[in-house]
Amino acid sequence: MSKGFRIGDHEFLEVGENAPLSRVNAKNRKPIARAEPPPFLTGFTREPASTLASKVLVQGTFCGHGEPTYTVFDIVINGHDRLDVVTFFAGDEEDDDDPEAEGQDAVLVLARPCGVKGDWLVVFSEEWRDESGDIHVPDAPELHAFDDEEEEEVSETAQPALLSIGFEYPPDADSLNEFSWLALDAWPDDHDDEPYVLVSTETR
Repeated sequence: MSKGFRIGDHEFLEVGENAPLSRVNAKNRKPIARAEPPPFLTGFTREPASTLASKVLVQGTFCGHGEPTYTVFDIVINGHDRLDVVTFFAGDEEDDDDPEAEGQDAVLVLARPCGVKGDWLVVFSEEWRDESGDIHVPDAPELHAFDDEEEEEVSETAQPALLSIGFEYPPDADSLNEFSWLALDAWPDDHDDEPYVLVSTETR
């Protein structure tokens, strides 16, 4: 009988059990195989991640605590991985083209298939963070709708891109939502070089 929580092919330690320091020196780091995403992305991911947006995340270098236990997914909506992506930054929530926002984490990231109208999938929101700084993601996918005027403005700023997301887990994680770092990378159309980091943040 398994003593720890499992994600894909990995079994975690019991809560509070000490993990050996040697784990952070793991060779050939790679995402946990056959993993599920946290529930807020259920039905909106593909694993293993295989797009240009995921090419850095799969190396595990985004893991802010150096853990070798992490998952990476491509964001896929209704079978589409090329998405219209809208990002909002603190202090400039109506304009995702603010040059001062460069290098800052986005406070809200929305996506939907390119050219499609309707609700946007909330891929990340700083509103999920509590007063102590911990992020508590929803237990189901969250959709966002704008009124007609807002929708017109947002649609004009949307940028076609591929999106990938990574989650670092502590050695004694006990649920899919128990991740300690979240990273979200984008690969816009006609992009070159490295993926664009939209979010890289400690979650607990």
